[in-house]
Amino acid sequence: MLRERHEGRILLLGGSDELRALGKLASETGFRIVERADPGLDLLIADEDVLDGFCTAVQGRELARARELGIACLSPVEGGARLRGAHQGPPSRLTAVPLLSGGR
Repeated sequence: MLRERHEGRILLLGGSDELRALGKLASETGFRIVERADPGLDLLIADEDVLDGFCTAVQGRELARARELGIACLSPVEGGARLRGAHQGPPSRLTAVPLLSGGR
């Protein structure tokens, strides 16, 4: 299956199999996986435990930084839907897919 290529930067926080699979999907569709939250970040996807505060100090700092910057911080379910929807739309338009929840 050919996937449309995108440009964008995604930060993944956590270690679940689901998150690793999303990292693979993101890479295959052209998104770059990064290590830190900064103003150029497009999306943060984190395991539920990380989003709920059960995380390392580094993960907590990166999550807080992303939230300060107004970057969408999504669970694997929400992030997966966003990524799968992103490669159906125009390239480099990750934000064209609406958020599934506004609480994070």
